[in-house]
Formats: sequence, structure tokens, C-alpha cells
Amino acid sequence: MQPLHPKTGCYNFVVISERILSSLLRDCLWKPELPLVVGVSGGADSLSLAHCLKEAGARFTAAHLDHGLRPSSAAEAEEVGMLMTSWQVPYISQRVDVLAFAREHKLGLEEAARQCRYRFLFQVAQEIKAQAVVVGHTADDQVETIVMHFIRGAGINGLRGIQARAVLAEFHPSLPIFRPMLGVSRAETEAYCQEHQLTYIVDESNADARFFRNRMRHQIIPALEAANPAFRRVIARSARVLQADAELLADLERQALRGCLREQSDRCVTLDALAFFALAEGLQRRVLLQAVLLLRPQLRDVGLEALERALDNLRENQIRFDFGGNLEILYHQGVITLTPKDSRPVFPQYPQLPSGERLTLNLDEALPLAHGWELRAQLISAKAFKKISAQDRRSPEHAWLNPADLSLPLEVRPARPGERWSPLGMPGKTQKLSDFFVNQKIPQPARALWPLVFCEGSLLWVAGLRIAQAWRLTGDEQEILHLSLKKPA
Repeated sequence: MQPLHPKTGCYNFVVISERILSSLLRDCLWKPELPLVVGVSGGADSLSLAHCLKEAGARFTAAHLDHGLRPSSAAEAEEVGMLMTSWQVPYISQRVDVLAFAREHKLGLEEAARQCRYRFLFQVAQEIKAQAVVVGHTADDQVETIVMHFIRGAGINGLRGIQARAVLAEFHPSLPIFRPMLGVSRAETEAYCQEHQLTYIVDESNADARFFRNRMRHQIIPALEAANPAFRRVIARSARVLQADAELLADLERQALRGCLREQSDRCVTLDALAFFALAEGLQRRVLLQAVLLLRPQLRDVGLEALERALDNLRENQIRFDFGGNLEILYHQGVITLTPKDSRPVFPQYPQLPSGERLTLNLDEALPLAHGWELRAQLISAKAFKKISAQDRRSPEHAWLNPADLSLPLEVRPARPGERWSPLGMPGKTQKLSDFFVNQKIPQPARALWPLVFCEGSLLWVAGLRIAQAWRLTGDEQEILHLSLKKPA
């Protein structure tokens, strides 16, 4: 077999194929009886992958996304389709306007193309009930990715590089992606195509220095190789070591996250601050990262700088600060809350109304509030009141009022601008509700949906904080109005 590359000389193509199939079985946990979706761009990497799978008798559908970025892209899609047809391999192609997608979602061109590509591949995989999506990332892609992550300031998760088997939660919560060619170089895939007379497409945009990855490929990595000819081998070895370390840390991370996590939804992730700060600093960083990804799984390459800045702000007791990625962090009353900046801030540690609309509170019925809180009202006898413990009488979650002027049902709503009241302890005086909230050290964003209980326009209780002076107990009541808040379990 003739030499095809000045560095590697002769290639053993049987070994290359065996390397790919071995990785599929060992690293990717491939089940040969189940179908796959293989991303086939028409380049050397994807063509050699598809050919190897065809020769092995694998069940797969070839999927090609035309990004619409080059005049020749439509013809290339047709060319790939003709080849797959000649192989008797099912073929699905789609064209998207990546430029329009990038503008619409305010993304760089590289990231927009990536998102469009994976959306398409996982859509096809779901349609044909595939075991996984398979792509042709090579050892060269691994090196480029690790160096890029290092330059951007990644932690161990970034420096371990691309995983052979992974779940991309932003595209599908459980369907995996396989990358069986991480042990194969780009030079080997090109030689493989030459050996099997596969005409592969050369994407001229891969030479465009405007793209960071291309600058990595053509400028930075060659300079590093000049300094250390074994650079690629060193990077590959480091990635394997860091992968093993990352798997060990992942177990600790999952345990730590479970110990801190209070609530998870599409609007917020909340952590118990006491449990969080009890963790070692390294675990704090990893738990915070996982909390971010629970809320924004599409965020990629979250850098050390953002995590360190967030940890510094938390240690300095900053109540509210920007994390980046359109996320903000709220820290108050022992709770750390991550929430989108474009949504109303979430405060699960406080009683909060589900919306700004007024609600009706009936006797002996639970009124659901946001985040699992409940508000109740009931009438009890003075005799029953005397049996209640002093602790419950003083609890801020209970209010005991004189029902002399009570009219049912009660109304629950948030405060209005400039609204005033007379809290217990201020007879003959009124105070702005906003000033009262300030004195109670309630964060401004949490005040907007704080539940206030009214009776025919008269404020009875700022829930969980204080009753109104006019509704205080006098000692001669036959019945007592009991208002209570129940925290989520």
C-alpha cells in the first residue's frame, strides 16, 4: 500500500475500520440490531465513517443538512444523496437558512450552523426511532476543541474534550450522540477515502480565518506542534486522564447537587445556600455550573471566569447580579436562585402570588400560591385559641385577628403603587407599604407579587410579616380569624 501522508506513511485501513467499530461497541455502547442516524456532510470524515458502517453491515440512515452558505451546497447535497443511493443506504436531506437563523437568534454563524445541524439530526433520529445520532468528529477535532476550551478558560469538563458518547440535552433529553472516530486522525480519513475511491467535498470555508476554529487549526495548533512535535499525542493522553477524573467528580457532583437543590423548573433553579457553602470550593463551582445547565442546557463553554465571578458575588452577599447567558442570580434568606433575566424574578423562599391578579380566599379552603405555598383562613373559638402554643401564636406564618367587621370572602392581591396602611404597633399612623417592605428587608423584586389579604378594601395582613393595627386582638373576642401560610414540603 503506497504512502499517502509524509508523517504517517502507509495506512492500515483494516485497523482504521476496526478502531471505529471498536469505539462504537466499547465507548458508545452501540447495539448493532438498532438503527442509527449518521450525519454525512460529504467531507472525508463523514464519508469514511458512513463507508465503514456500510461495509460492517450496520443499519443506518444518512442525514445531510444543506446550510445554504455556499453556491455549491445544493449540488453537494444531491451528490451525497446519489452516493448513498448507490450504496442502498436510506438518505434524508434538508436545506435551512443558517444566516436567517443566526440573525433571528442573535448567534454567531458557527454556533447557528451547529444548532441547525443537530436539530435536524435529532429530528431525523426521532422520526426513524434510531438508537443514536452518529457524527464523524476525529482526533483532530478533539485537539482543536481542547485547545479552544483552554484558551477560553474552561474547567476539567472542557479540558477533557469531546466524549465518545454523550447526551446533548438542548436537542434531546435522552437520545445519545456517538463519536466513534476520536481515535482516527483527519489525515487517516482522507487516506481512507482515497483508498476506497470516495470523492469527498472540501469545504472552502474551513480555511476562512474569520472563524476561531479555523485559526486554531491553521495557526495556533501548528505553532504548538512546532514547539512540541508530540503535542497532539500529549493532548490525547491528557484528555483520557481528565475524562476519567471527570467521571469520578461527576459522581460527587451529582450527590452535592442533590443535597443543595430545592426547586427546578423552566423558570428557576434554587439551591440551599447553607448546603451550598458547606461544599468544598471545587464542588461549589461544579454544582453552580450544573444548576446553570439545568436552566439553560443550550449554554456551551461556560467559562471559569463567569463561575468565579458568581462565587465571589455570592460570598460578598450580593442580592442580585448578572451571571451572563441572559441569566441572573438572586441570593437572599438562605436561598440561591437562578432565573432568566427576561422573566419575572422567582423567590420560592417567600410567599408569592402566581400572578398580579386578585384572588378570592374562602374560609376553610386552601388558596394555592406560587412554588407550593398555600394560604388559609378559618374562624376558631376563643377557647380553642387559648390551647394554641405560644410558639405558633408568635410565628410569622400565622396571623390572629379580630373578626368583628369581617365580611367574606376575603381578597388577596399584590400591593399597588403608593399604597399605605397602618401596621400593628403604629396606632393612628400610616406608612407606605413600600417603606414597610424596605424595613422588613424584602428584596424589591419580591415585593411585586407579595400576597396581601384584604376585607372590603381594608388590609388585614401582609402575609408572613405583620397584621394591621385595626384588626388586632382586644382580648374579649368570642371567635378569632386565623390566617396562615403553609410552606412547600
